[in-house]
Amino acid sequence: MVLEQPRVGVRDAGTKKELLAEGVFHFIGERIVRGELAPGDRIRDAELARELSVSRTPVREALQRLERIGLVKMYPSRFTEVTRLTPDAVRVAHEFAGLQAGVIARLACPRLAEDEIDAVVRLVEHVPLTVDDAAACSQARREVVGYLAARTGNRLQQALVDEASIALARALRGFVVTPEHRESLLRGCDEMPRALRERDADAAEHATRMIYGVA
Repeated sequence: MVLEQPRVGVRDAGTKKELLAEGVFHFIGERIVRGELAPGDRIRDAELARELSVSRTPVREALQRLERIGLVKMYPSRFTEVTRLTPDAVRVAHEFAGLQAGVIARLACPRLAEDEIDAVVRLVEHVPLTVDDAAACSQARREVVGYLAARTGNRLQQALVDEASIALARALRGFVVTPEHRESLLRGCDEMPRALRERDADAAEHATRMIYGVA
């Protein structure tokens, strides 16, 4: 795989490096989320740089970001290792995801155009169909929140979500929907469309937290 490298001038060198590091960050992160890189697997920046046809600098920067959010552990001058998930890490991630998802829904609610409301409602309606498949349910919720996050009009919130989204996707991929959470999730999915159509930000936040079981 070769990351896209648009032509840039000298003045744009910093931007080019940032774009490359961003691409590498998501490339490695998604491989970890999908399980292609399992806990304990080692990543060597030189090998990855050759695979992606980039220099080692954006690879190192991407790995440093992944270390900050807990996906990898770097051992300088040696290798980088994919970390292992603990039950406590999953619990913390789920709580954080639910609270942040509520904030995202609150911010996006008054800014959505009618066609965008229709689009996100379709995403919400898909969530109940996935409750018996933990990975599919996590992905369905991620799609709802991702759609709303891009429409909050708040760059700080968007940056926070982008930084944390891969770690959350990994931690929540196998999250089991308990009977209590299932009831909350289904009620949240029922309430969410009305809240969005009525531009009720309070209700949209509450419904979203219910979908995550943290209301």
